[in-house]
Amino acid sequence: MSSDVTTAVNTKLNEYSFLMAPVEQAMRELQLHRGMLRARAEEEIHALSPALATLSEALEISTLDLLTAPDRGAFLAEALHRSQLSIDTIRERLLACGESDSESLKVLGLPEAS
Repeated sequence: MSSDVTTAVNTKLNEYSFLMAPVEQAMRELQLHRGMLRARAEEEIHALSPALATLSEALEISTLDLLTAPDRGAFLAEALHRSQLSIDTIRERLLACGESDSESLKVLGLPEAS
């Protein structure tokens, strides 16, 4: 490349970098705010449903990920498999937190006891 072309290319590259800096900053800020929003939403959901909090903690999953999963049953099955906890252990933990209604446990997507 000639020096004129190299200079022009470098100028365009510098312009691009200059213009991208605020966009990249905005993206970082959006990611931060998204994380804060997720944390607040999960905290509020856990306050409304201690069973979801218990389930999330026991399986080490995000409550929001569970609730927004296209197939909650499959999501829970995978989480159960990964956790290596039995469904009975999870049910015991839910009962310990005060969740005693079997219909509520079904709504959470838990399979029948083994």
